[in-house]
Amino acid sequence: MAGELRFQLLTPMKEVVSCTCDTVNLFEKDPAEGWGGGGIGIRRGHLPAVIALAEDGPIRVLTEGKLVFSARVRGGFARVDAESVTVLTPEAEVSAEE
Repeated sequence: MAGELRFQLLTPMKEVVSCTCDTVNLFEKDPAEGWGGGGIGIRRGHLPAVIALAEDGPIRVLTEGKLVFSARVRGGFARVDAESVTVLTPEAEVSAEE
């Protein structure tokens, strides 16, 4: 798939999820308020970034517009490059899978 993006969700104890997708939606921390700053959609070709995640932030992973899984993370960071998204968080709870 031309728009394929590698995704990993990691905690200090384990790899929670590793998959391929075409879109990752996550919620960044607002540096001024200390909580949700806004949603970000990431697709293949995204510029490199390190994103601080909201303390109770949702993550949605999609392929062809269909939900692969969703999760909630307790803060952490997302490392983004043109071909991958890696989320590092103290805790993650997968809330839905298809």
